[in-house]
Amino acid sequence: MTPRGIVVVAHPLPTHGGTMRNPLVAALARALADEGFFALRFNFRSVGASSGEWSGGREEWHDVGAAVDHARAIATLPSVAERGPLPPGLPVGVTAYSFGAVMTLRWLEEGGRADGIALVGVPLRGPDQEPRPLPPVPDGTFIVAAENDQFGSADQLRSAIPGARVVIIKSADHFFVGKRDEVGRLVAGEMLRALASTVP
Repeated sequence: MTPRGIVVVAHPLPTHGGTMRNPLVAALARALADEGFFALRFNFRSVGASSGEWSGGREEWHDVGAAVDHARAIATLPSVAERGPLPPGLPVGVTAYSFGAVMTLRWLEEGGRADGIALVGVPLRGPDQEPRPLPPVPDGTFIVAAENDQFGSADQLRSAIPGARVVIIKSADHFFVGKRDEVGRLVAGEMLRALASTVP
């Protein structure tokens, strides 16, 4: 089966245990794979086996860009594992959760581009509950929000980012316990929509 595209998956805050093995990140990767995408998870700098030093969120947006560049390099390979030849110009998307979503927005602000973007649990406040201004959010950005997110409710998010397309998960908080498969299906559906027009 020809893959539909490659989707980079960025994880939550490293200083609070966020890694590419986070349960929601894993659910996103599974849902994407079920729809025929290659899902590329990565660890931000200083996490797991990744090199580099934690910069407190100042430089980690570069890691999103490096992962996207790697995905684009994979997309040009003559074959990947047993899946067979890849078509030229395979589309690349990004989905990101919490801290990963903020770093993805920062990467976009710095000129990063992907064929599809889907963000989950975009925080309006930090772990200390202090407000944290977001980088600019492009109009039309797809965001999955928890109704009762501890770091900014879905209603607060809609007010803060009126141009975004926000889907609310009822009876969920920032960690989406019991709702992760639903989140995965929503994100995979958005990638099907966004990347369909760019499939060679």
